Amino acid sequence: MAANYFYDMKYETVVFLFDTLAIIILIILALILCLAHRFKGKLCYAVLIIFITTMCDYIYNICDYMEWRSVALITAPVAYSVNLTVMPFMFFLTHRGFNPKYKLTLSTIIHFIPAIFFAILVVINVKLTPIEELMNFTVARVASFRSLLTGVNFLIILLQLIVYFYLIFSYMRKVKLYIFNNLSRTELLSKIWIPRFVTFIGVLIVVAMIASLFNPLEGFRLFYIINILALIYLLYLELDMAFVVRDERHAQDLITISEYELNSGVTQDQISSSAYDIEQLQKIADNVNDYLITSEAYVNPNLSLRDVSKATGITYNNISRAINLVLNKNFFLLINEMRIEKSKSMLMEKKKLGFTLETIAEQCGFNSQVTYCNVFKRHMGMTTNQWLKLMKPTK
Repeated sequence: MAANYFYDMKYETVVFLFDTLAIIILIILALILCLAHRFKGKLCYAVLIIFITTMCDYIYNICDYMEWRSVALITAPVAYSVNLTVMPFMFFLTHRGFNPKYKLTLSTIIHFIPAIFFAILVVINVKLTPIEELMNFTVARVASFRSLLTGVNFLIILLQLIVYFYLIFSYMRKVKLYIFNNLSRTELLSKIWIPRFVTFIGVLIVVAMIASLFNPLEGFRLFYIINILALIYLLYLELDMAFVVRDERHAQDLITISEYELNSGVTQDQISSSAYDIEQLQKIADNVNDYLITSEAYVNPNLSLRDVSKATGITYNNISRAINLVLNKNFFLLINEMRIEKSKSMLMEKKKLGFTLETIAEQCGFNSQVTYCNVFKRHMGMTTNQWLKLMKPTK
């Protein structure tokens, strides 16, 4: 029996040291990411969500390991329910990331009802559990993880994953058209990490839940590793974004250098190899532009960059770089400009040929009349009617 007790103590020491190491790594990663953004912005919010939810559980584990029973009982409700706040926070992060005007209201509390409900269940469970069990470390831990509360927590997390993934990606579908029509590549990458991060978190949670079916105690401990992986993924996204911004700035500098050399009478052989790369991108941009105009492929409302890549034989990445770096716009902005130009001649003949705005929108590649009118106003700075009135004297 003494051997078993010694084994239990040794095992708990190893687990505690593992938890401590995980928290140290989390603190380092969190500081790196937050300092990079000066503790501001959506990425810092994501870091804080991960860090705070992990720290609550770690504080409870410290209290248990140090045998601070009274403090452990106080922190238990928060420690066991805090994982139910992750998906609601991800939901708010997504909305805030794509809608700067989005604000939390009193109704926000509805999203945290499951966490509050579960915390109350833990309090009730503590009150009903005999004091002898609560004061015995190993019995209390095993009993708590094998109790009905563990099953309830598991089911709530599973339900949250289904509901919040649906809510988050339904919202993303609604704003998708606006995102691609209005954001540059850099702006897009500064926001597109959010749904990727949410998906990554969801996958990791599912893995931990599957593991907890086989071993509840160790399965739930995987959440420490999950949170470390989540911050590492955020760091990867941050570095990826930094390299994209660097490349775009570098490319812009090369364009300026190339223009200076040409204007200074420098011969073609004297142009640097880097400038030659920009010249190649310019040729790609011209080829893509010519293809879109001559084929009128842009009237296809479902046209994608990959479709253009297949039709021209130019790689997806080269087309994307050429449009973004040389033309200084994204793909959807380019084709919408072409659609608007085509629609102008149709607007001029609108009454003569009996066209409606809906017909014009459809024949120019827009999904709806509303989308067409919004894009036209954004591109021209006026409505279709205002533009027609302006053009009447020149007819």
